[in-house]
Amino acid sequence: MQPTVAVTSLLALGSFAAFGQLAPPAFEVASVKPNLMSKAGGRGSDRPDIKAAPGSLTMRNVNLSGCIQWAYEVKAYQISGPDWLGSKRFDILAKAGGPASEKDLRRMLQALLAERFKLALHRQTKELPVYALVVAKNGPKFHESQSEGETSFQGRKMSMSVQRIPMSQVADFLSNPLRMPVVDMTGLKGRYDLDLDLAAYLPTEKPETPPDVTAIITTALQEQLGLKLESRKATIDMLIIDHAQEVPTEN
Repeated sequence: MQPTVAVTSLLALGSFAAFGQLAPPAFEVASVKPNLMSKAGGRGSDRPDIKAAPGSLTMRNVNLSGCIQWAYEVKAYQISGPDWLGSKRFDILAKAGGPASEKDLRRMLQALLAERFKLALHRQTKELPVYALVVAKNGPKFHESQSEGETSFQGRKMSMSVQRIPMSQVADFLSNPLRMPVVDMTGLKGRYDLDLDLAAYLPTEKPETPPDVTAIITTALQEQLGLKLESRKATIDMLIIDHAQEVPTEN
């Protein structure tokens, strides 16, 4: 076996943590089926739902890209592969033979994707254009959270209030609407309470052309939060998809 093929095969089966381990942990039972709700359309039909509990994993309305993101702990922009990875949706119900940590569940999902979708991939670094999230000249316009607990989101379509969020998560959150990697370079290490309202920057009447989402977000970040987005280049760790089946093997 050539070295490059061996590396790809190992990545397809997951990361091996223990020396001498011949195979990654696997689910005892698993069901992978096409999602019917997304085909029907309607409210919430495009929203994935992922729930991990000790020993079980439930993924509804997920595309293969989302599965890979969860299994390998990467972002959408770190995956390079065919377009259908982000369109075809599935329901995955899987249970381990006993209690399993989230780390174990991720490794089990790696093995499941290799088995059912014949997923094979390799890691590679690429220099990509990114937005650097930095503090604006006059400093941040928000404060470090004084409460304990997990990050909490509240909001409507064009506004949100967030409690106890780290800047790295803010950067991740911005990557999707900006359609480009956002890298936290603020130097702020705490967890913060933020309020962001984009509605004030939208035109009052229906415009002839769609609003510039990047310009709206950039202006709101600077005026409301004291943060800036700067265009730069950065080396990004990527997962390159070598092979994947659109139709998973039968359960």
